[in-house]
Amino acid sequence: MNPAVLQPAEAGSRQLRIGFLDSWLQDSAGGSGTAVAIGGLAEALIARGHRVERIGPRGSWPRNLLLRRLWFNLTLPQRLLGVSGALPYDLVVGFDIDGFRLAHRSPVPYVCSIKGVLAEEARCERGLARLMLWGLSRLERLHARRSPRVLSTSAYCCDRITAHYGVAASRQAVVPEGIDPEIWRWDPPGSIYPSRHPFTVLCVAHQYARKRIKDLIAAFPLVLAQLPEARLVVIGDGPEHGALLQQVAELGVESSVQLLGALASDQEVRAWYRRASIFCLPSIQEGFGIVFLEAMASGLPVVSTTATAIPEVVPDGRAGLLVPPRDPPALAAAMVALLRDAELQERCRAFGLEQAARFDWDRVASLFLAAVERPGS
Repeated sequence: MNPAVLQPAEAGSRQLRIGFLDSWLQDSAGGSGTAVAIGGLAEALIARGHRVERIGPRGSWPRNLLLRRLWFNLTLPQRLLGVSGALPYDLVVGFDIDGFRLAHRSPVPYVCSIKGVLAEEARCERGLARLMLWGLSRLERLHARRSPRVLSTSAYCCDRITAHYGVAASRQAVVPEGIDPEIWRWDPPGSIYPSRHPFTVLCVAHQYARKRIKDLIAAFPLVLAQLPEARLVVIGDGPEHGALLQQVAELGVESSVQLLGALASDQEVRAWYRRASIFCLPSIQEGFGIVFLEAMASGLPVVSTTATAIPEVVPDGRAGLLVPPRDPPALAAAMVALLRDAELQERCRAFGLEQAARFDWDRVASLFLAAVERPGS
């Protein structure tokens, strides 16, 4: 069975009942950008009058998240279809691996939404993390191949889905991540931004190897050589956190570099966005990068790399400065250039605010509805 997706008249003429299949963590602290993105899209669709139900694991068994996600997917067809084989939805959306056993047998229109191409992410990791991502990518590939339509967050991701999973471009559509700019903006446009710490660099990321925060820390002594008053604040936790703490100690920059770990609330994170002068994340693998939207909406010029989807989100020379990946000296030079040039900061800040506004959640909801209206081939 290979159901079509919604026809244009269906999505445009009535309120939809939409089921989101989502076994990932749903709080922003634990689930990072994926949790924020799925929750933001759901809220935007609800604001338009559609009904959205997030369908995830029941309870906390098994305690291991990976096992819980696998159990959720293995039992999903029986749980949803039951004896009748019917579903109380007009559309079902399965995120990443979620729904790989339902996509080809769903009695209602079905869409696979891939937030980050796991096969590509696996190439940037090592050890157990690489093995786990590779295994999950086999399920994501099955999910994408079985789905009549596949959504992803960037042109880069769509290209990688074709390369790794063999899904034709004609079956794919780009629906970017979104943001509520008003939540992140701390002052009206044209204000003087009095709360900024003039030489503070902020980084917010779950600390996987592919985020390359070690390159940022390696670059910072070069920044301090030219700007001794500079400070780096890194927010987030993850597999690399211990190694990063050790790196800071070995470089002897403890007085200038703070690794705060995961903060307790979104409000605390937003407070740091409002204190810093610039944002830096030298990732080598981003399917989109919601933190870049957060930074731009908060008025922060961005320093990052030219890798993967980042140039699609952060136009080089306009919202910030992009450098080659894995290049700490180039990273340091870009940070120093921005920290020293108030006029350049202001230009990037102004453009970044406009850029973030283009990803307002209501606009993203429009793109989502337009994408699911068009039948796959």
